[in-house]
Amino acid sequence: MKWIRLLLAGWATLVAALFLASSSGDVTVQMFGSSKHAQYLVKSIVMSGLVVPIILYLYQHLYRMTGVKPQTPIYSWKRGYHFITGILLAIALAALSFIVASSQGWIVIEKWYPPNQWFTALLINLLFAVFYEALPEELGLRGLLYDVLRHRFPAWLSVLFQTLLFVCVTTAVALIQAFVGLVPGVSIDISYIVIIICFGVGLQLLRLWTGSIWTSIGFHLTYLEIMRFVILPHAYGVPPIITYHESEAGIGMLFAIAMMQIGGIIVSLVILSAQRIIRKKHIS
Repeated sequence: MKWIRLLLAGWATLVAALFLASSSGDVTVQMFGSSKHAQYLVKSIVMSGLVVPIILYLYQHLYRMTGVKPQTPIYSWKRGYHFITGILLAIALAALSFIVASSQGWIVIEKWYPPNQWFTALLINLLFAVFYEALPEELGLRGLLYDVLRHRFPAWLSVLFQTLLFVCVTTAVALIQAFVGLVPGVSIDISYIVIIICFGVGLQLLRLWTGSIWTSIGFHLTYLEIMRFVILPHAYGVPPIITYHESEAGIGMLFAIAMMQIGGIIVSLVILSAQRIIRKKHIS
């Protein structure tokens, strides 16, 4: 049952690190005041500082358990160029959502703001999002936990179980925060669960057709920045990249989220199907 222990170790690492990192804001405020930048820095250091080395260590146990160590692991820098693949796909899907919504009259583009008004805030948040969210989550969930599951289950079941573990990480952290008297970082409801299920499936499929965790990291990071500086831009004290008027409240946000998440899943399934057909033809 080594694979179960390895799976639980990876999952517990993510839960503990996310809880400690998200709760470190109170300590940061006491030490540095209410500076958001200081809070970003501490949270990023705690999250990646715990998750990345532990997950890489657990990967060595996985290689010994399976008896196979790939020449170029999915997290190797040699596969890092796929980071751009993930970024470009997220941008393309978001742009397509705005084009379609605008052509249907669901939204009306009002104004584009020049980069000098939002670029610095976006860059700071980008660095925070990489080390607090995208890198540790993708390495742990779409990386180690999927590979451990794939050792025992077919690909479709491994994708499903990894996604359920993704939901359980967020839920467990919120429950622990509530138990110790802290305000949960997220509000767990049906809509939130549906969103992160679609997000988890899409990110896993991206990793599968490129063979690189960097694709998931790039897509994850770009999705977050689009949400924070285009779709829901009011929390960072700077103008958004773009403003638009909606024919019905929330329709632009819902369509953009659906296009990036469902669109990413569809694109990935099409590419995976094409790869499978090509392999079969090559074998035959």
